[in-house]
Amino acid sequence: MKTLIVSCEFRLVVSMSDLMTWSSVSDGPEVNHPKLQAVLDALGACVDLVPLANAYFGDFARAGCGDVHVFDWTNSDGSAIAIDTYNDPTDQLDLIELFIRCSGTQIGDVAERVWSYFNACEIQIGASQHAVCERLRNALDGSKFPRLVGNSGFSQRQIRHTAVQPFAPADGFAAR
Repeated sequence: MKTLIVSCEFRLVVSMSDLMTWSSVSDGPEVNHPKLQAVLDALGACVDLVPLANAYFGDFARAGCGDVHVFDWTNSDGSAIAIDTYNDPTDQLDLIELFIRCSGTQIGDVAERVWSYFNACEIQIGASQHAVCERLRNALDGSKFPRLVGNSGFSQRQIRHTAVQPFAPADGFAAR
């Protein structure tokens, strides 16, 4: 009997700085990391993570804080992206969790691109591929928010963003 995998889910723990390339002129985030952009392209997701990185690195009081950002786009066939930006008070690497879900015929291509991206990251803490990733499911479930993070007393929110389709007359990062 041939097994049919309906979707594939990834959980990557990397540094926020690995989500993009950095400008040598302004010392700030410039564009999505090219290998991460290849993942987004394969998913058909037009997502610009630079505004998220600017907000993250612009918040000097981020220790012990951070929300979950979920990116939606039309015609995704169940694909999803979520980024948990919670910053542990002892974290000096700006670690985040990046979740990616793909489905159907995209699985092979997206998986190859996800692993290529992870291998290109400067800070590689962990990566896993699942048929079902419970942490991703919790990140996507709006009924689980706001939620307390550990014993910190911080109440984490879920923030949903609509990713604009390519060539749409918008900036590519519109909050819903």
